[in-house]
Amino acid sequence: MKTRDQIYKGEGARLLRIITTYHVLRYEQVLQLFPKKEDSTKSLITSLVKQHRLYHDKESGLLCDSPEAAVSPDYGMIAAFWVLLDFKKAIIYHTAGEFPVKLHFFSNDETYEVIYVGTGQEALINHIFENMKEQDTNRLLVLESEDQAKKLTVGEVLAYCVVKPDGAVSYYKKKTNY
Repeated sequence: MKTRDQIYKGEGARLLRIITTYHVLRYEQVLQLFPKKEDSTKSLITSLVKQHRLYHDKESGLLCDSPEAAVSPDYGMIAAFWVLLDFKKAIIYHTAGEFPVKLHFFSNDETYEVIYVGTGQEALINHIFENMKEQDTNRLLVLESEDQAKKLTVGEVLAYCVVKPDGAVSYYKKKTNY
């Protein structure tokens, strides 16, 4: 008879690490991390919820490390994670960041920062980055609308992103006027 660990092959620990790192994600985002094992991942989530190691708010579709995280979810992190999922095949490592960076990931020989800019936060983000040294990092800025890009002066931006509620990500570059 196989043990649970043999059945899930360490996926439980990986799943718990992801949820405790990001605190709240959409259920479908978690399933996309394990695309070849969707049924076993669903069973694993159900088991972890029953053990009170995860919290699943079925009404909102959120998977959290606590019920409190479902009450006031970080939608910026959820949007940033959709961007991360677009790179999942090439990702070597990913982790949460500190404000203003929502998350960091490493892909091949490249380093990426995903930064969420809420409406009205443009001046704050500009101020934070104007005094920072140039780094060898690719920045992806997640915006709530394309119009925000006109208000941003952050350097070294690889792309601006807008994430739709269904998780579809649109990427674009800011047009400069000469």
